Amino acid sequence: MTVIRHLGHAGFVVEHAGLRILIDPWFHPAFLDAWFPYPDNRPLLPEVVGGRYDYLYVSHTHEDHFDERLLAQLSREVTVLVPRYRSQSLRRRLARMGFGQQVLLGHRESHRLGPDAVATAYLDTSHKEDSGLLLDLGGYRFLDLNDCNTPLSELPTGIDLLAAQYSGAMWYPNAYGYPPEEMARKTAAVRADLLDTLVRKVRLTGARAYLPSAGPACFLDPELDRFNDRAATIFPHWEDVAGEFAAACPGAEVIRTAPGDTVDAPSVPGSWATDQQGYLDAYRERRRDEWEAYHRGPEPVIRAAEVAAHFDRLQRLNRPLLDGYRQGLRLEADGAAWGVRLGELAERVELEDEPVDPGYTIRVPPRALRAVLDGRTGWEEALLSMRLSLHRDPDVFDLTLLSLLRYGHQPAQTRQLVRERSGAGDAVVERDGLRFQRYCPHAGEDLAHAEVADGVIECPRHHWRWDARTGRCLSGGTLPLRVEPAAAPVDPLLEPTLEGPVR
Repeated sequence: MTVIRHLGHAGFVVEHAGLRILIDPWFHPAFLDAWFPYPDNRPLLPEVVGGRYDYLYVSHTHEDHFDERLLAQLSREVTVLVPRYRSQSLRRRLARMGFGQQVLLGHRESHRLGPDAVATAYLDTSHKEDSGLLLDLGGYRFLDLNDCNTPLSELPTGIDLLAAQYSGAMWYPNAYGYPPEEMARKTAAVRADLLDTLVRKVRLTGARAYLPSAGPACFLDPELDRFNDRAATIFPHWEDVAGEFAAACPGAEVIRTAPGDTVDAPSVPGSWATDQQGYLDAYRERRRDEWEAYHRGPEPVIRAAEVAAHFDRLQRLNRPLLDGYRQGLRLEADGAAWGVRLGELAERVELEDEPVDPGYTIRVPPRALRAVLDGRTGWEEALLSMRLSLHRDPDVFDLTLLSLLRYGHQPAQTRQLVRERSGAGDAVVERDGLRFQRYCPHAGEDLAHAEVADGVIECPRHHWRWDARTGRCLSGGTLPLRVEPAAAPVDPLLEPTLEGPVR
């Protein structure tokens, strides 16, 4: 018998034939004490910490999956299924915590858990380090993709239950200072893209049932309360998108669970769904000590020399990424401002009397900037906290800058990104009279599943769009796509021979 219990967000306990597998348990605030699980799963914490597990699976290092405070309370006798990432940061972090029994799994590599139980990892094969897990339990196939985007062409099929993200887990566009009408338009576009990606996953895997998971979180700090607006952000509840999903995937059963529910016995949604504001108010008060932790202590002092040293180190670690790159970045922190020249290894941080011409401006609270400079958090986590705000002019995604901030502390990721955006490799797709590179230069998605219509090629993952004639990027970013007309097919009846063409 197989029992799958949802712990909230992307967390599960799976039991099968005496085996117990713990997946992505998240209970403590994440990202500078900004994110909290929604609905509240704290009542389950003692049971989860005190449980016995044969295997632990942590999909990636984001704090809503890698809950270090919870992991520190688990037995070190458990065997950990660890995705084999290029940077090895997840493996090393677990090892430092004392988890010495590790099984490393590359993309689509399997490990036998028991006589009729097999685990297979599915990785995001781009520069991003994220993964999903397929559990084949006596013929029952549970695919937990959480917020992982494995190439669509490499997803497994014949899935009985799919758990995957439907809500956003990013700062764009809601952390940018767009006018209300433009914000509404951009937010609607991102939400539509998220649902489109989910629908593709359900259809391609043939999932008989779908369990909404991996979000959305909630924001208990009153400073961040605006991000709980489910209609105006990329963080909708399932009820906000359920109708569209049902229309697109009528054959997939939806299993709506609350923390602690099992898949075969889901409960009726409680006040967290019917009285969201009242639920949030009570939740905020229960967890006050945790969200207030971010604000404790004196306001830190930030010195220009520290900012200069930070960006100097970041650039030296990522020389291939910055080859030929020149751009200005402006940091603002509570009245102080610094202009950073990126792409120059003799990097210079200037005060306001010598401003740079910034493509991006990032407004960052001193507490968050101090955490980054001290190495207690990274830019990726700081951005996810929604405590930062951004502006860019022109309003075009700068892949190099954002990659430097998000992945620069792990150069293995940025080296892979350089390979991706150069279009390295000869793999191509031929369709609709075109021949174009198979893998997206942005994040490596397989463009065999791209939409080609009205002279435009659109990536199915992040929905970047290119001119099908020139390869020029029309939206999403600036990276071009290699594209050319496909060679005209040869009619064998017209192929020349020694006697001349056959008629």
